[in-house]
Parts: sequence; structure tokens; C-alpha cells
Amino acid sequence: MWFTFATLVALAGFQSWYNGRLERVRALDAELIGLAGAQRGFCQQVGRLAAMVAGGGMTGTVDTALLSEAIDRSRSTELRIEALLAAQQTLSWHDEDEVATALARWHVVRERLWYRADTLDWHLARRDADNATRVAETLQEEVEPALAGADLLYRRLHEASLERSARQSSVLQWGVGMTLLVLAAVVLLVAAPTMRALREQLQRLAVQTRELKRLALVVSRTDNVVVVTDPGGRIEWVNDAFTRITGWSADEVRGRAVDGALHSPRNASADVAPFHEALRSQRPARFEVLTRRKHGGEVWFAIDMQPLFDEDSSHRGFVSLATDVTARRELGERLRLAASTDALTGLPNRAAAIQRLERAIDHARRNPGYGFALLFMDFDRFKQINDTLGHSEGDELLKQMARRIELALRPGDAVARAGGEHTAARLGGDEFIVVLDGVCRVEDARAITDRLLRDLAEPYTINGRWVQSSVSIGVVVAAAGAESRTPDDLLRDADTAMYEAKRAGRDCCMVFDPAMHERVSQQLQIENDLRRALPEGELFVVYQPIVALPGGRATGVEALVRWRHPTRGVLTPGGFIGVAEEVGLIDAIGEHVLRESCACFADWRARLGSRAPRQLNVNLSRAQLRSPALPELVGAILAEHGLPPQVLQLEVTESLAAQDEVVQATLRQLKQLGVRLALDDFGTGYSSLACLHLLPVDTVKIDRSFIAHAETIEYHRVLIEATIRVAQSLDMATVAEGIETAGQAALMTRLRCDYGQGWLYGRPLEAAALERRIAETHAA
Repeated sequence: MWFTFATLVALAGFQSWYNGRLERVRALDAELIGLAGAQRGFCQQVGRLAAMVAGGGMTGTVDTALLSEAIDRSRSTELRIEALLAAQQTLSWHDEDEVATALARWHVVRERLWYRADTLDWHLARRDADNATRVAETLQEEVEPALAGADLLYRRLHEASLERSARQSSVLQWGVGMTLLVLAAVVLLVAAPTMRALREQLQRLAVQTRELKRLALVVSRTDNVVVVTDPGGRIEWVNDAFTRITGWSADEVRGRAVDGALHSPRNASADVAPFHEALRSQRPARFEVLTRRKHGGEVWFAIDMQPLFDEDSSHRGFVSLATDVTARRELGERLRLAASTDALTGLPNRAAAIQRLERAIDHARRNPGYGFALLFMDFDRFKQINDTLGHSEGDELLKQMARRIELALRPGDAVARAGGEHTAARLGGDEFIVVLDGVCRVEDARAITDRLLRDLAEPYTINGRWVQSSVSIGVVVAAAGAESRTPDDLLRDADTAMYEAKRAGRDCCMVFDPAMHERVSQQLQIENDLRRALPEGELFVVYQPIVALPGGRATGVEALVRWRHPTRGVLTPGGFIGVAEEVGLIDAIGEHVLRESCACFADWRARLGSRAPRQLNVNLSRAQLRSPALPELVGAILAEHGLPPQVLQLEVTESLAAQDEVVQATLRQLKQLGVRLALDDFGTGYSSLACLHLLPVDTVKIDRSFIAHAETIEYHRVLIEATIRVAQSLDMATVAEGIETAGQAALMTRLRCDYGQGWLYGRPLEAAALERRIAETHAA
């Protein structure tokens, strides 16, 4: 009897001691898992901070303090983990190699993460933005391994806790068995008291066992939200983090369905579909869902939903681990908006415009009879304004242009604003588009383009200065057959129509038709052929004589470019110079003509002596006149061929010579070099006889359009005579272009014009043919 009671007392003491030890081990497990979760949170926080630094969002001391605080908290947490593991090792009788391995791996990735984070903190403290951005990008690469290490440590600790719980349960079961044996003996001696004591002990052991199993599955002290639900999705238990983040207490949500109590009505059906599928199939699910807070506002949770099963495999419910990812979602939304918005004007950018056109095309595909219009706008003279005023003023002008476009569009225009997005968009530079929804007729589109032309042509005020810039608009109306088009097709056609508007004089709109595309295709072919023509030597120079009046004695030649096209034959400048100016090849062509003609002229001087022409005329293009290197190039070519500067006369059109100060400065530098300057096509530009003395030229060439009608139209004859007299008074020579008849030559002689040029005196010839003609003339 006494032995039985002594044994019972010993077993009770062992149970008491073991339960205390069990409580300490359980507390250590819970705290260790919570700290491991905190290290994972540290990695996530460092990742978010690194992303903000890489995106240019962290520069202040407060933000630097956040990083420093996170690092310090991680280090203190790490020290606490090591201390707790040491304490746990003392209380545990088993070596946990997997936990040690996971901890060792975590040490490796943690040290790299701390090192990168300390480096970033150091750069941020010194406001070294460039290096901070670089280090932040490197730090982001370390976050994923660190998260993996922290997750591994968390799982190993969790698994060790489960194993420990199983061992402790086994020990408890062994103790219970021993107790039952002793109690059986006691029952034989003192039945009633012993049975009551045994019943109470078994109840306590059952409660402790259930608590151990629950703690093995749910860590109530983690920073992440934990929710336990029954098989129908009704809440049974939540942790403190749930209450802290959502504001709902455990009593307020217990027994309520998760979706009805917490899920926001703003969730899309696809967002909550995984939740309902998990309830139905009793399988795990991972998803992100918008959750309501108690006191207003919403939070995005990343949910890891796992089913719970009893030992007999019966389904008990679910445990859901939720992580707050609101900051990441908001950052993603900001990045999405930034990727589809033009940073300067705030309008949708090219990518957003393409998406809008795709939606319109898709709508046309699904709704026969639906139509829409695309307006492609390019502002006239914007590049000149931008170069003159500066890029900052040009940016301000673009902002005002964008604002006017938005104000000019009205709800009554049926302008689509799907999803709150403006239809107006900036493609780049000074190019804008507008998509008009529900427009099937050209007349409807023209009513809106007329308003845009009027509103956008009004003067702009930039830093107190008035700036004038009109707009050219290309229109594509996509009605029947729109569903077969692509956004690139529509943009290409609208761009083509816009260029036709510019050719038509600007400040107008043109509606696309297929003939425009054919013209553009021809020009593109000319461009491609012209790019090949230069290196292939297909461009060559011909020379037209310039003769003295009266008499017709040749005094010089004008160099003119021709193109020996492989399939179209010999082309005059009218067939390709316009394209060359548009695509930027005119500068190279002008230099080629200058070099070749100077080389030929030097060869004539060397071989023909006194029979050689005394002066060489070469035309300059707009691009050449705007090049600051032109005077140096001309001087180098003259020096290369040993030509004195005065034998070269460079011809510029009247409109170019009077254009702006940059061109006139180049002309003055050429004059200082010693070359002569001729004003070509006089009478067709913007200057007047009264302003002729302001231009630094030596020769005035009267345009052929006046010479052709001088014999029959008195006005032209009077204008020619006035031009000759003014030029002679300014000590300038005069040349009559396009003389084709003897009557025209006689009239120019009577009006005392100095020189003549035209088919009457000779068509343009290649160098060899002209040389033969010179030889024949001197032989006669």
C-alpha cells in the first residue's frame, strides 16, 4: 500500500516536473518560430526598402533610419535565436541536425544580406544616390536567398517542434500507462478516491495533448496573421496579429464565414475563386485577396491556406497564414501606371495608346457596325521652336499642347474613355493621337479636327513670351473592316495622312486614302535606293555653261547633280532631292557634289589652261548651311585641289539666305574664306529689293519663271530691270537663268544683265562631254 502510494507520488512528481519542462520547451518552440518568422519579415522589409531605393524612392534620413532599425532588430533577433536554441538544447535530449543545418545556411545568407544592407545604409547616410541605387539592386539579388534561408529555418524549427511534440506525447503516454498500472493497484485498495483522481489526471493529460498538437500547427505569436476555420470556412480561432492588423477581435469574428466577414466586395471573382475551390476540394490554396479592416480601409493579404486533418484522416478545417502585401501591391500599381503614362504630359503613352486601339478593334470585331476614328497630330515648327527657346521651354509647350487637346475634346464627341483612361495620348516628341469612339463618318471626325486645329493654333505663353505653333492632323476612320486592322496599321496610315497635311501647307487635316500609302511606298523606295546610290557611285555631276552677255562667251559652269538609277534611268534633282532633304541625305549629297566638281575643275585648270572655265558654281543645301563645319570643309576641299577661293561661287536660295542669323553667320564665314556667294532663284522667296543690300552675296541669279514671261508680261520685265539696276548699284553681278530663246537673250542684253544661263547656250553635260565642247569651240 505504502509502496503503491510512494510510486504514485513519484509518478505525480515526475509528471509535474515533466509538465513544467514541457511548458518551457513549448514556450521556447513558440518563441523560436516567431523569431524565425520575424527574420523572414526582416528579409521582406529589406527587399521592399531596396526596391524603393532602386526606384529612387529613398533619400531621406527617416528612410535611412528605417533600414538601420531593421538591421539592428534582425541582429538582436538573431542573438535571441541562438540563446533560445542553446536553452532548448539543454532541455532537449535529442540532437536536431536538420535545424543546425538550416541555421548554418541561414547564417551564410544572413551575413551576405547584412553586409549588403549595411553597405546600402552607409551610402544612404551619405546621400550617395548613384552607389545607393547600385547597391540596392545587388541587395535585391540577396533577398530571395535570404528569404529561402529564413523559410527553411522556419520550417525546420516547425518540424522539430512537431517531432518534439510527438516525442513528448510518447513520453506522456508512457507516463499515463505507468500511472494506470499504479492506479489499478490503488483501485484495488481505495477504489473511489483513486478513480476520481485518475479521471481528473486523464482529463488534464487530454487537454495538454490537444494544446500541444494545436501549438505544433499554429504559432500564435508570429507577426503573420493566422486564422483557423472549420471545414465550412467559419472562423474558429485567430491570433493576435489578426486583431492588430484588421482591428477585429477574436470574439467578433468567431463563428463567422471568412468570405462574408473579411473579403472586400471589390475583389474580382478570380481573386476569391481559389478560396472557394479549397473549401470544395479540401486542398491547399495560395492566393491574394483584398480584406476589409474593422475601422475602414482595406489590406491586401497573400494567403497560404492549408487543410487540417485528424489522425484518422478526417477533415477538421483549414489553417490560413496571411501576409500583408499591401505595399507591394501599391508599388506594382504605381509601376503599372508609370509604364502606361507619359511622364511629361500625364497623358497615356504609346503603349497605352496601342492597348486602347486594340480594345477598339476588338470591340469592332464583336459588334458589327461599330466604328472609330484615329487622329494623328504633329505640331508644325516645333523643332525650330524647341531649338530656339531651349528644351525646358519646349517641354512646357508640350504640356500646354496636351492640356489644350484634352480641353478640346468634349463628352458630346463620343470620345471613348474606357476604364477612366483618356483617349488622347502622346506617342513621343510632338506627336499626339486621339481615338474617337463611335465615329463612322469622315464628317463627324472633321467637326472635331476643325475644333482642334482652331484651339491648338492659338498663341501659347511660355515664360512671358508668345509662341505660335499650328498642328497638322492625319485622320483614319475605321468603320467596315476595322476588325482586320492592327494598331500599327492604323498608326501608319494616320501618320501618312498627317505628312500629306504637312505637304499641303500645314495647319490642316487630311483623311487617309490608299493612294497616300502608295506615294509613301514610292518615297521609301527612293530613299532606300538613294542610300545605296552614294556608296555605289550612281550619283554624278553635270555642268551647264554660264555665259557673258552680250556675246555668249562661256565664263563659268554650274555643277548639277544627276542620279543614274539602275532601273529608272537618269534622274534630275527634282526626282530625289526632296526625299534626300527629308531623310537627312542631302548633306552627304552636297558634299559629294562639291568634292567631285572641285576635283574636276582643278583637273580642267591643269590640263586646259586658259581654255578652262574661270568660275565654278555649286549649290548649297539647307542642311549644309546649318552645319557649323561647312566653312572648314570648303576650305579643306579647296586646299586639297589647290584652288584659289575666288574661283568657287556657292549658290544659296533667296529663302535660305534671308532665313535666320545662323545661316547668315555661316555665309559671312564663307565670305571671309574668300569664296563668292550667289543668290539663286531671286524673286521667288521672301526678301525684297530694299533688303538686298543686307545679304552678303556677290551675284544675283534671276529665277527662270520671270525670264520665261519677260517678253510678253510687262510686270516681269519691269521687275527684272529693277533687280538688275539695284544689283549693279550694290556692285553685284546678275545672271538670267533659263534663257531658251534668242529673243530672251536679246532682251536680257538690252536690260544690261551681266550673264546668262540656259538651254540656248547648252544643256548640262558630263565633264568629258563638256571638255570636248570646249575643245570644239576653241578649234572653230
